[in-house]
Amino acid sequence: MPIALPALSPEEHEAQYNPRIAVPDTNAFLERGNALSAQARTRFEYRELRYGPGPLATLDVFPAARKNAPIHVFVHGGYWRALDKRDYSFVAAALVPQGITTVLMNYDLCPAVSLPDLVAQFRAGLRWICEHAAELGGDPANITLSGHSAGAHLVATALAADAQLRDPLPLDQIRGALLISGIYELAPVLDVSVNGLIRLTPEQVDAMSPMRHPPVASVPLDVVVGADEPPRWVEQSTDYAQMARGHGAACHDECVPGHHHFSITELMHTPDGALARLIARLAGVTA
Repeated sequence: MPIALPALSPEEHEAQYNPRIAVPDTNAFLERGNALSAQARTRFEYRELRYGPGPLATLDVFPAARKNAPIHVFVHGGYWRALDKRDYSFVAAALVPQGITTVLMNYDLCPAVSLPDLVAQFRAGLRWICEHAAELGGDPANITLSGHSAGAHLVATALAADAQLRDPLPLDQIRGALLISGIYELAPVLDVSVNGLIRLTPEQVDAMSPMRHPPVASVPLDVVVGADEPPRWVEQSTDYAQMARGHGAACHDECVPGHHHFSITELMHTPDGALARLIARLAGVTA
């Protein structure tokens, strides 16, 4: 069960659990990412493919030069109700030069779909990628995952051990996962203003909270969060990592100094960025 924390005023709660409130100059970071992503789409070959019937059930594939390359799947954030894979094309600029085929995944957004439906769609998309890895020019046995914010939540839901019992995914193909500034206990979302669009209900919280559903032990995890994020948001990552280790997962966690919720993705702008290097290690590209 989640740990009870001291009550917050509505204003304090919003500041702790709404990253756009916590970082006043959010748009400056998003605009920089958009500019680098536009450059990446010019520099690197890519194609958009459809993995499901939803309007946004698509993905962009940036192939590495070599065949049978490791595949990395990145899942964007936006509190399940905003942003797009094209906002993060810069991830390909960090990974493709390292010989990693990069897949940027979209998904339908709230409120057009419910969060449970979105989670199910993500599982279907991940299954599609695993099944079509060879057709994407990649190694089906060397797939790594990462997600930022709500994207980290989606990856964590896919790795839940009890979900494997109900709806198995080929997780033997997943070599490791990087969870970046995620949210794993969803009870606080009920009282954040953006829930007007997410439409999470109290009845959905338990099933949708990775904190309550330990991950499989077979997939190594790296859980990172910006040290400059609000304390309650940092606790989301540290508590999840502690829980995962307590259930046998190989899980490393780190608070990255000098970074907040939106600056932390800058560590994936170039091949020498700290998170880009971490993904390369997960994929076995570097020691």
